[in-house]
Amino acid sequence: MGMRDWFTDAMVRHKARLHEVSLDRYTICIARTVEQYEDAFRLVDLAFAYEGIRSVRDVSLRITPQHVLPESTVLVAYEGDTLVGTMTVTLDSAAGLPLDKDYPDELASLRKQGAKIVEYGSLALVRRCWKKSVSTLLSMAAVWLSRNVLDASHIVIGVNPRAIPFYRGLYGFAAMGASQHHTDLDAPVQGMMCPTSHFVDCLKRYFRRPTASGVQLHELFAETLPPCVAIDALGDGEDWARWKMPREVFQELFMCRSNRLRTLDPQARAYLQTVRSPSTLEVNVAQRTSTNFSRELRRSRAVSR
Repeated sequence: MGMRDWFTDAMVRHKARLHEVSLDRYTICIARTVEQYEDAFRLVDLAFAYEGIRSVRDVSLRITPQHVLPESTVLVAYEGDTLVGTMTVTLDSAAGLPLDKDYPDELASLRKQGAKIVEYGSLALVRRCWKKSVSTLLSMAAVWLSRNVLDASHIVIGVNPRAIPFYRGLYGFAAMGASQHHTDLDAPVQGMMCPTSHFVDCLKRYFRRPTASGVQLHELFAETLPPCVAIDALGDGEDWARWKMPREVFQELFMCRSNRLRTLDPQARAYLQTVRSPSTLEVNVAQRTSTNFSRELRRSRAVSR
């Protein structure tokens, strides 16, 4: 690393002041209901539209193919009852990762080395929380989940090249190859990678002041979550996947409120058929859509009265 990068990284860490993260203002949890998922996906679309990397005419629900799979965990951040942020943690599977579209060779190389990879993506915050503690808490939940539940060895991300100093300086991410144009969005993307152990080591090395709770920052990421991050009541394996997204939520999201299930590529569709029961994938979309419309009509009539 050159002197210029070293100085830039030091300034990023100084300005971030991660040890000052607020541990009592926001709540982080795993999305489990249709409303939580839908609000998170819509927030991502609105954020991308605001950044000008997605047309405002297309704003609906930003759902990647991996969101349909049980390996994706959608984290949501709340201030009271208001959603203020979201991030998705996706464990590698036979269906691949979103970043495979832009960095297939780099990810293939990691897999050949035996890496168990998670990708962090679909990060979005409401504007008033851009400089608040929300992104730190979401990252805290993501790293704890990656280490203690998913047993991941490496984290990958796809970010705007402007964000390279931020992720390199705070968490020790390194660039994977050159930046390129994003496959799905009208924006440049830079793939970055960090071993999960190195991520925690960077926090331990550079952020030695304790948080307001008296606990060191790296311990909150790796070992003891604060009470505001409520993701530790999880099961294992298949039970955990079903806990996150019950059949009814899956069908409502991906077969009634969006067409994502019908637009999956063959690789993702083939994998999905191995992890979801046939009965789950054979919902009568027309019937359920009609039922939803009738329900909304009854609600509107009740309100008008």
